[in-house]
Amino acid sequence: MKKNTHTHIHKKKKLKLGRINKKNEIDLAIKRRIERLFRSACHRFKKDVNLWLTFIEFLKKQHDYSTASSTFTSVLQTHGNKYWLWIMAAKFEFETMVSPSSARSLFQRALRIMPQEKKLWLEYFKFELLYIELVQKRQTVLDRTKQETQNDEEDAVLQGKIVEIVFHNAQTTIENDPTFICSFVKILYEFSQFSFIEPLIDHIYSVLKEKYSSNALAQSLIAQRPLINERKMIDEAAKKEQDVTFMIAILEQQVRENYEQQLNNSIVDKNELWNLYLDFCVQRLSQISDSNKSEHISTCDRVFSLASEQISLTPERYLEWVSIVDHNRAKVIIQKATDRYPNDASLWNQRLSLLIEESADCKTIKKEFKLACQNSDVKKSSLIWNTIIDYAQEHDQKWTEELFEQSQMESFDLSVTLQLKSKYLQWINQNKSIKQVRQLFDKLSCRIPASLPFYMDYIKIEQSSSNIDNKRIKTAFEQAIIYFGKTSADLWLVYLDYLKQHQSLGFVTISRIHSRALHTLDSDELKRFNTECALKNLT
Repeated sequence: MKKNTHTHIHKKKKLKLGRINKKNEIDLAIKRRIERLFRSACHRFKKDVNLWLTFIEFLKKQHDYSTASSTFTSVLQTHGNKYWLWIMAAKFEFETMVSPSSARSLFQRALRIMPQEKKLWLEYFKFELLYIELVQKRQTVLDRTKQETQNDEEDAVLQGKIVEIVFHNAQTTIENDPTFICSFVKILYEFSQFSFIEPLIDHIYSVLKEKYSSNALAQSLIAQRPLINERKMIDEAAKKEQDVTFMIAILEQQVRENYEQQLNNSIVDKNELWNLYLDFCVQRLSQISDSNKSEHISTCDRVFSLASEQISLTPERYLEWVSIVDHNRAKVIIQKATDRYPNDASLWNQRLSLLIEESADCKTIKKEFKLACQNSDVKKSSLIWNTIIDYAQEHDQKWTEELFEQSQMESFDLSVTLQLKSKYLQWINQNKSIKQVRQLFDKLSCRIPASLPFYMDYIKIEQSSSNIDNKRIKTAFEQAIIYFGKTSADLWLVYLDYLKQHQSLGFVTISRIHSRALHTLDSDELKRFNTECALKNLT
């Protein structure tokens, strides 16, 4: 009896507050309170877009769509320069409020504010197509036939006239952007059920052809027209469990024929169009499975070969070409490339690498390297020196040492010298005694400038030796500080760690080194030094 009375009283209280709701819904009084809090917060923090969006999401979950709509209006008054908010608001009006006129109004207002925003134009274009789809569905529901009377405005909508106007306004507002124009075609293919789609696609391509007749990118997009709907074809075939590989291959061949026809006839920059054609071929090759690659490799090789006869390929293009074909063909191409660009180190490095890959004898490799180094730019390249030294280390110890010595000559390029100093030291450590490492360090450290890795590597080698010479380690640290004390906090930190671990020095000595670091380091490195020291003290 007592329990029933309590339940009855609780129900009466809920009735008084108007809060008998379905399970999992927020009570009306609480909902209103939350809404007031959101409104107050949004009024106070108007610039916080995420806060506005959280409020709108809350309203959607409560099915309070009219308030959500008015909240979108409020947020757009503050953040009207954010195109994506306009798109979000328009989609809400169309999809949730089922108000195409409100959605259209939002798109048009946004485009008046931001006429150069491409995403707005594309979303507006797609909206008009979705609206046609909606009108047709309504007609189907109402069982209206084509013979029934329709007003002129609805006729124009269904015939795609508004869609055509949107495209016209977009391409006249945003000029000299053929890729943008092509984006409309990709959207149109999503609505291929409409009768006006193909004529409109033809119209868009005619605009590309006429308005951008001298634009290589536009002509490239026209050439690729047969494949623009490829994604949809593949998806539809997958649903039907069909294989479209053969059809795609035919379309690819059509694209290649289009490119070659344009290269013979069009007035565009041939160099740019050839490069776009090469990009297309390489891209298609990268998308093909291994089982179908041989034919595409052969096609790529043919197109690269044709291009090399018509235009001057860049070194990067030659390297791309070499990476596609087999080893023997690559050797022929790279020889042609180094003849064309005798001072390009990356090409000579590839030429050497191909010889090394086929296990050519050491004599041939030496001869090729000597030939490469006749060109001053190649001789200065650390890339080719690293390649040849890596090879020499595995095949000829005497030649390796000669190469290292040659790289440390005063007349040699500084960037190569600095990089190989440390490598030379490590190689001596691996192949000879600690005595010879010390002799080399003494010799190379006298040749200014030195590199910080050179000093740090020597210190590590000395510390790992079975016969540690602490005096030499300290001297190496002090020498490094002369050159890098201002710019390297790590150097001082390693030095302090060494003093703490490897010598029984008093606090005063370590404190003196710490004080020197504070007075020597530049401001940014000093901050990092102090932070690292503080962290080490904590641990």
